[in-house]
Amino acid sequence: MKRLLLDTNIYGRMMLDSSLLSIEKAIRDKVIIHGFKVIREELRNTPQKVKIGSKSLRIELLHIYDHVISKSYDLTLETERLCEDYFITYKELGGAFGVNEMRNDFLIVACATIHEMDIIVSEDSRSLLSEDALKAYSIVNALYKRKNPAFIKYLEFKRWLFE
Repeated sequence: MKRLLLDTNIYGRMMLDSSLLSIEKAIRDKVIIHGFKVIREELRNTPQKVKIGSKSLRIELLHIYDHVISKSYDLTLETERLCEDYFITYKELGGAFGVNEMRNDFLIVACATIHEMDIIVSEDSRSLLSEDALKAYSIVNALYKRKNPAFIKYLEFKRWLFE
């Protein structure tokens, strides 16, 4: 089974998807979804007062997260170091965003890389999937002889689940 890490924005996409129950079943049958402390914290930072209908957006996002993940990883020094290396390389390549904008994205990729995930699913083309970021992952991971995870977007993930 493929091992995947879903970026924070994917949980929102799933929540709004009318086929959520089918997606959750396909996930259980076809892939292993891993979680990461940073992603769960981003979901917890959703304002409590934001509602989708009568339900709390925050609670719904956390429910989906807790329901689909098989295992979760904590933030480690190794993850932090790899994140820093990604950022240094990203800036050398001309990356436009600062450390505050990129830190969580780079931590997510570092976690997936260290734990040898097959795929990261993300819709974040501005930062996590930007050209400079993708080059930085490749350069740094090659230096450490680590395999790059594949990157796909939500619709590709969903099509792949139902193949």
